[in-house]
Amino acid sequence: MEFLFVAFAFGLGGFVQTVAGFGSALVAIPLVTLAISVRTAAPAQALIGFVVTLAVLQQNWHGLRWYEAKRLIVGSVFGVPLGAIVLKNFPSGIITGCMGVMLMAYGVWLSRANLEIDETPQAARPGWRPKLWAAAVGWIAGVLGGAYATDGPPLIMYGTYNRWPKATFKSVLQCCFLVNGLSMVVWHGANGLITAEVIRASLFALPGAVIGTLAGRYADRYIDHDRFQRLLRILILVLGAVLFAEAFRAS
Repeated sequence: MEFLFVAFAFGLGGFVQTVAGFGSALVAIPLVTLAISVRTAAPAQALIGFVVTLAVLQQNWHGLRWYEAKRLIVGSVFGVPLGAIVLKNFPSGIITGCMGVMLMAYGVWLSRANLEIDETPQAARPGWRPKLWAAAVGWIAGVLGGAYATDGPPLIMYGTYNRWPKATFKSVLQCCFLVNGLSMVVWHGANGLITAEVIRASLFALPGAVIGTLAGRYADRYIDHDRFQRLLRILILVLGAVLFAEAFRAS
């Protein structure tokens, strides 16, 4: 039964990220932590995330703005080690509760945000302030990635604020997810977080992630993206509330 639940959670996460460009960890981690611990789920997500990320990046490679991705990546690689330390040393209940609060706050933000995009080609903004701002956003994403494998929210907010076109939004995020995922695997391994249980969960998750990604690539051509985004916001809010309730009940 655990095998089916883990496969389903990661499959749903893969489907969501393939369609929306993000959401694999935001959906899979809260669901799967109902069956396994967050200390198992987060490293497993870092390992399995490569499958989904590479598929989405390949699909949207033409929209990549490397200068945008580079600024974010520079900050994120310094944030992941701190997040990995948090995951190793903080009690699971606190980590789960904080993740629940973060998801609920992010769901509320998504519900109020103006997600319109600008298809006009843009050049890199000159000066040190845009670079510093992007690096700071990347650092926060790295910390969240190292701790919860959920580096998406700060990156998504940054892309939304900058009105990236759909292909740019998806491709820049995948570049960040790819580098962050590699960094997470390295630092999770260095902190002794990649255990036999993590490998077992990853093997359970892999077929689900592959099936979810393939289904997402097919559905992306036909799905109503506005309705899908609304459903995703509701799902994130519900998952955040469930995680917070679980952490409160366990305390």
